[in-house]
Amino acid sequence: MNAYLQKNLEVKSDFALFNNIKSVTAKQAHKSLRTITQQLSTPIESSQKDTLLVGPYKLGPEERRANQNIESVSALVFDIDNPNGYDFDDIVALTSGYFGILHTTWSHSADAPRYRLVVHLKAEIPAREFAVVRDNFLFFNSELASIVDKACSDISRAYYWFSYPPEKANEAQCCVLMGELLDPSNLRTPIFAENVTGQSPIFQSQLQNILQGDVTEGSRNKHLASLVGCLIKKGLTRAETYDEASKWNRTLPSPLPSNEVERTHNSIWNTHLRNNPTTNLSGEQTQNVRSERFNLIPAAGLLATLPPKRDWVIQDFLPSKIVAAVIAAGGTGKSYLAMHIAVCVASGTPLFARHQTRSAAKVIFISGEDDQHELQRRLHKVMAELSPQARFLVSQNLQFIDLADSFELFTERNNKGEIDITKIPGLICDQVINQIGSDIGLVIVDPVARFRGGEENLAADATRFVQALQQIRDQLNTSVLCLHHVNKGAGTGGNQNNARGSSAFIDGVRLVFQLNTLLEPEIRKLYGNPLTLPQLLTLQSVKSNYGRPAEPMILARRDDGSLEPFDVIAKDHQQNDLLKEIEVCNLSKTQFKEFYGGVKKKFGLAEKALLEKLEQLSREGFITIPNRGVMTVTESGKKLANS
Repeated sequence: MNAYLQKNLEVKSDFALFNNIKSVTAKQAHKSLRTITQQLSTPIESSQKDTLLVGPYKLGPEERRANQNIESVSALVFDIDNPNGYDFDDIVALTSGYFGILHTTWSHSADAPRYRLVVHLKAEIPAREFAVVRDNFLFFNSELASIVDKACSDISRAYYWFSYPPEKANEAQCCVLMGELLDPSNLRTPIFAENVTGQSPIFQSQLQNILQGDVTEGSRNKHLASLVGCLIKKGLTRAETYDEASKWNRTLPSPLPSNEVERTHNSIWNTHLRNNPTTNLSGEQTQNVRSERFNLIPAAGLLATLPPKRDWVIQDFLPSKIVAAVIAAGGTGKSYLAMHIAVCVASGTPLFARHQTRSAAKVIFISGEDDQHELQRRLHKVMAELSPQARFLVSQNLQFIDLADSFELFTERNNKGEIDITKIPGLICDQVINQIGSDIGLVIVDPVARFRGGEENLAADATRFVQALQQIRDQLNTSVLCLHHVNKGAGTGGNQNNARGSSAFIDGVRLVFQLNTLLEPEIRKLYGNPLTLPQLLTLQSVKSNYGRPAEPMILARRDDGSLEPFDVIAKDHQQNDLLKEIEVCNLSKTQFKEFYGGVKKKFGLAEKALLEKLEQLSREGFITIPNRGVMTVTESGKKLANS
């Protein structure tokens, strides 16, 4: 441990200690960071969640936990309840530059990871500065900001000590971060405050530190976010800030991937534009701001690092951060399929016991046809067999927007005859962010026809609607799955051209599934008598821009409309049934054709197709066909028929 950190660990800070969650009054502690760190990193094994709590602050004379009673704050604490694919080691790497503690919480599990991060301050700050310091810290640590719980920001919040239930002892983790104590002195001025200009001494010092400071691999995003914020304050346009950020990135020994630079850059700009809705820092109207030039992304930057691994909402089924579609005829069951997908993502459970979700995530289901009561009925049916834990996660993570009785178009034709994106997608995103945060795993839009303006057969109109869905994807940093109908001439086979309207819609989305009803002849061939089976559906990928298409699935539709995987192994039942009939009927080939030939008869085969099947059985040695005599089944044919 370096001498600098050794010295600072002896500095004493104020903390409030509570016996349990119902404790209103606290025991005030004034301890060294060394002591408090040792205590907070020592685990408590408890069968109940309600153990000791700590508040990183000094209370006033009343020593009662309330916002107005906080005098000063000694640490920043963040809950990470949906780490968005980051594991414990990833978060350690992300925060290793600071001194603090990262540990799993009592509710943590491998399927639903939960973490708590404590970042100690070099000096306590007055309560009035807490919000600005916290916001600025997250601003300069945008990657961390993307996974922390936005709701856990109350200054008087108390936090449980590192604890775990006995049965999860092997899953509990804790790490003492041995970086530098966070210096709040540079975080006390609001990032976009009007009195902080690009010419102020504070600004110039901040910018100089970023450009000349040492940038380690774990702090690249933090420095990038700081740089973009400074350049915005300096008055540069969006194109100019991106250009400067890209140049700076190329100077690093290990540059960030270009898509990561673009994501962080856009995140900082979006924050700025939300805080300054009418103008940018150059005084231009934001609705008229356009990039002054296109951004060229050099291959050198892309080749400097390995590309990131593909991230999935549902493994090998639905990638993250894309717009996808499910197409099907009306009444096939696509809305029930969407409900199953919503529930599996919200609960973190596998889809139809085949495709594992990344983790439990928040889901927004926008319904344009089914009202709240129908959604409620379907939700209860789909969740009937879920575990209590999965049901709890769904209750916390799944939100519905009922627009069945509304006329809320995502696109519409303007007075010039052109299709525009309406304000509705932005309003939906703003409300979602304000109420539950921006960390959304999936948005479902059901169906396309209720939200699309213009002409569905015009390519420009279809493309604009896809762009509206992409706006939702980008604002919520999520995947969007929309449900769409097939055209009247669509066959039963999977084909992306079966989608209704202009092909530009399918061209624009990145992944398309088609849900079809399995027809009686195919059912009879593969599974036997259709009358003894439930309604069967096929779900297959008919377009996949990212990776190998998902394997087709056979689903059974229950009597209540919900779906389940159909686990019966497919085999040539038609062949077996033919062998059994030949064995008992004592007919020649011609007689058999005349008696059984016809698509509406027992085997569902036309006369020509039936003769071809008989010839195949003969070639494979399962039957013998005399020139004019009765057909017979061979011994191998009898074994096959009875298998």
